[in-house]
Amino acid sequence: MKIVICGGGQVGAAICESLWQVANIVLIDQDDMVVEDLYSTYDIQGIVGSGTSLRAMHETGMDTADLFIAVTSSDETNIISAMMAEKFGVPHVFCRVRNPEYLEDVKFMQSAIGISEMINPEMDAAKLIDQILTYPTANSIESFAKGNIQLVGLTVKEKSVIQGQTLNEFNSSFKHAMLVCMVKRDNQIIIPDGSFRIQSGDEIHVTAARKDLKDLYNTLKFNKKTASSVLIIGGGQLTYFLLEQLSKRKKAIKVIENDLENCQRLALAFPKVEVIHADNTDQKVLDAEGIDRYDAVVSINQNDEENMIVSLYAKSRQVPKVITKIDRPYLLKPLSYLGLDTIITPKQLVADRIIRLTRSLKATQNSSVVNLYKLVDEDQHVEAMEFEVLQEAEITRARLMDLDLLDNTLIMGIYRQGKIIIPSGLDQIQVGDYVTIITEHQNISDINQLIKK
Repeated sequence: MKIVICGGGQVGAAICESLWQVANIVLIDQDDMVVEDLYSTYDIQGIVGSGTSLRAMHETGMDTADLFIAVTSSDETNIISAMMAEKFGVPHVFCRVRNPEYLEDVKFMQSAIGISEMINPEMDAAKLIDQILTYPTANSIESFAKGNIQLVGLTVKEKSVIQGQTLNEFNSSFKHAMLVCMVKRDNQIIIPDGSFRIQSGDEIHVTAARKDLKDLYNTLKFNKKTASSVLIIGGGQLTYFLLEQLSKRKKAIKVIENDLENCQRLALAFPKVEVIHADNTDQKVLDAEGIDRYDAVVSINQNDEENMIVSLYAKSRQVPKVITKIDRPYLLKPLSYLGLDTIITPKQLVADRIIRLTRSLKATQNSSVVNLYKLVDEDQHVEAMEFEVLQEAEITRARLMDLDLLDNTLIMGIYRQGKIIIPSGLDQIQVGDYVTIITEHQNISDINQLIKK
């Protein structure tokens, strides 16, 4: 597969990192230092130029590309280059667009421009934040099997009812089927077996049917109440999309924003939301606005350091749920030591979505990738993947207990004709199943690659 990527920023770099070993990548960017850095890091072709330049587009060999991805910081550049790629006859065109005005009718815009996917990082981040505020105990939530199976990240608190239990004991105490498929302990990632013993401070990732999550929270004696009052720090584009999501529910919402023009725009668009024009990093302002009385604080300023400081202050004021937006991935590891457990990285979200869409284009005869989520972006590489099984193959010929899977690989869910199966060793995969797995292995495009040869 030949992929042309327009834009070598954080999103473009993440796509190169994930796909350079399985695709022929051509990167185009106006910054020669960006091109040189990615060219010297990965086995890709680099071209210095503009995505709106016909000469530069010809130089990429666009007429032989299978996929074009436009992810520069400019919506207009992305749209124009995507239109050019469509005219070159590229079969699949992905375009990042952030301006809400361009997204009023996504289907019309996609048809008018002639692109396959229009992707907005702030909109994706807003949907994820909304999900987490619905289940504020969760650090992260990923959905599979058409939303019927969820993978939820939870931190085991001191004196939790499951502290010291083995996973087998935990399973037997829960009346519904569920599976602990990954544990993060002291920045070490473990894909555990039933004898693994849980400790306080562990971040466990639990797979269960979406309808059973409330019972899971009850068993763990976690607070399952939806956040009914939310203080939002920052009034940019992400706030706009988040308010669109939250306004559908009965919540007391306040926004504190530094920029007067942004305040006026939000107040006009969302008249039921209280919008305050003030320095949203000033602790006196935060105290005056009652930060300690909110169920959740969402810090989504443009500046990462400001978000970190506000989030740490919210933690010190005993706010039950704190969500922090961080744009620079290299800050994520230090944050885990500071106790900020719910981190949203919009650029990584959009990179993961594009990678997922790209892998789905590489369907084999046996299976195709339906969903893909990167769970860890530190020293260890862990992905949760969902495959649709298209025909009989090695993966369907034996019970799960008899399959010799790659190390650090676990089958965590099967969705079969509307039925959710949290699998045991006695289950067997069938054609037509949607199968969710978690693995430390990279560049998997066919579920049968997970079986040892």
